[in-house]
Amino acid sequence: MKILNGAQLQLIDQLTIQRQGISSWELMERAALKAVEAMESDFGEGLQELPIVIICGKGNNGGDGLAIGRILGEQGYNVEVKLLHSENYSPDNLINQQKLGAKEMFTLDDDLKLPASGLLIDCLFGSGLHSELGISWVNIIRRINGFGGPVVSIDMPSGLLTDRLIDSGAPMVHADKVYTFQVPKLNLLLPAYGYAVGGFTVLDIGLDTQALDEAEGAYHYTVAEDVAGLLRPRSRFSHKGTFGHACLIGGSEGKMGAVVMSARASLRSGCGLLTAVVPQIGHPILQSTVPEAMLSVDSGKLQLEEFSNNGNFQAFGVGIGMGKGESTVRGFSKWMQDLKSQARIILDADALNILSEHADLLKFLPRQTILTPHPKELQRLIGEWSDDYEKIEMAKTFARAHGVILLIKGAHTAIIDEDGSCYFNSTGNPGMATGGSGDVLTGIICSLLAQGYVPLEAAKLGVFIHGLTADLAKEKFGEISMLPTDLIDFLPMAFEKLKPRSYLA
Repeated sequence: MKILNGAQLQLIDQLTIQRQGISSWELMERAALKAVEAMESDFGEGLQELPIVIICGKGNNGGDGLAIGRILGEQGYNVEVKLLHSENYSPDNLINQQKLGAKEMFTLDDDLKLPASGLLIDCLFGSGLHSELGISWVNIIRRINGFGGPVVSIDMPSGLLTDRLIDSGAPMVHADKVYTFQVPKLNLLLPAYGYAVGGFTVLDIGLDTQALDEAEGAYHYTVAEDVAGLLRPRSRFSHKGTFGHACLIGGSEGKMGAVVMSARASLRSGCGLLTAVVPQIGHPILQSTVPEAMLSVDSGKLQLEEFSNNGNFQAFGVGIGMGKGESTVRGFSKWMQDLKSQARIILDADALNILSEHADLLKFLPRQTILTPHPKELQRLIGEWSDDYEKIEMAKTFARAHGVILLIKGAHTAIIDEDGSCYFNSTGNPGMATGGSGDVLTGIICSLLAQGYVPLEAAKLGVFIHGLTADLAKEKFGEISMLPTDLIDFLPMAFEKLKPRSYLA
């Protein structure tokens, strides 16, 4: 799914109106109906019991709010609509004012009266906002943010631009939920504005598909439809050699659990064979906890030293629980220099930290190597940034310079390809914010690489599956009690959910 900016969406709206032979008001009505359906689905029968207040601006986002108020009122909901007084309403806003009838007018100077609780629907500004809100908006935005119930924003939280940097002090609605139309907007996905976006749902309002297909952009939002087609069916004549031999290299004293989790995740993700290269201390641990894996025991007793890469491996996952001991750094450096140019590799954890401290090793990375930093590891690799936009640009520059794929872990994990394309992920939840989740991800992606998925496919599919396991685990354990091992247990269900349905029993 593409991520588009406000100007692109405005053009697509116009093309939709022309090609579908509808009016702009009819398109607005379509959007309002979709928003009402989404709220009814999310809030269920409880919506009938809530006093609902809708705050509408003078433009088309306000027009959406007026239409939503009319539709909810016609369905028997307890709705109160408040409209900003203006001498310059948009034409569709005026049409919906006439259709709605009763409403309360307010100005920016008013002490806006809101119910003590209920549901507040923010329709002051949508994706058409072109600049930050000024100081005159502070009062009303503060009133909305102080509301005693959930706040829902239509299209965008008012004050949040679609894809431009915003001053941290600018007035902005803090929405518990955003219903955004047709495609995600970049600022809904960036950590800097997480405080304003509790979550969002993309509502398909039937914009012209040809216009959407023709729109160009470097940013994408990965959803199930994007990755389901990547998952390969298995032939009944397959055997263990068909699905590749993966090699995981890592572990050190006190950190063998990382290799255990990564190995289990790799095997659950479908590789035919797995070898784990571990220090001597890891031999009994791996042998007893992951009997399905083969072992190659390093010469180092408590940490890796030799880094044997002998064997016919289709993919390597390196760095989990590895540490940065002097002999480990030496062994890793030699291993890097001996790599074949066509090797498929994913580097995580201490492998990344060693790279950041020994930048001369970057030149030995095979093209399309996948690097999986969390924000601190990324900072060590590419340097400090002042905001999320600069971070993305610096990451693009790094990926292009070294011919790698950067997988930046976090909410909406971002995958940046060497061509500058950026793919944000749609699955996952805060339950994943615990040590070990990244080890599971490394195992999944290493397994997919071994099975022959090209690196970008393996990264996109692996990240989506990883997040999906957490969404499934959340239903059983919640977010607070979720463990990385729970993610592994839900891998079979996650893969089954993505498998194309067969018409044969």
